[in-house]
Amino acid sequence: MDSNKIIKNKFVVLTYKIYDEKSEVIEKVDIPMNYIHGKGKKLLQKIEDSLEGKAAGEEIEVLIKPKDGFGEYDDSLVVVDKTSNVPEKYRKIDEIIPFANNDGGKKEFKVTKIDKENIELDGNHYLAGKTLLYKIKVLDVRDSTDYDREQAKYP
Repeated sequence: MDSNKIIKNKFVVLTYKIYDEKSEVIEKVDIPMNYIHGKGKKLLQKIEDSLEGKAAGEEIEVLIKPKDGFGEYDDSLVVVDKTSNVPEKYRKIDEIIPFANNDGGKKEFKVTKIDKENIELDGNHYLAGKTLLYKIKVLDVRDSTDYDREQAKYP
């Protein structure tokens, strides 16, 4: 077994770009991010699976369909309310408004349209319904430490 390969409990450092169906970059992460492989908390499962066995310096591409990523776009998560029902500080396009239901569940909605009468809020993830291409570069792979697991809040 190669100790420099990505396997469970390895500390992995990477950068990535996300492209949409038109091959346009919609998200770019140049500041390296890290995760502990196999803990399933930071990356989409299909991406984590695709990184298995890779080493520092390798680059991969992973196609993520909505079902493997952020789900299908759900029209029922778009709500329209009277603008007057929303506190003034939230009456801005792209403002994120946190909501909680009676059971304590939390969901964020983004203001997508607004006028004097109505405000439209969208509870979908901004990548919902999209097929995405992730281009990932592995920068470093090493054994994770107790400190890494504590910082990442992993058991």
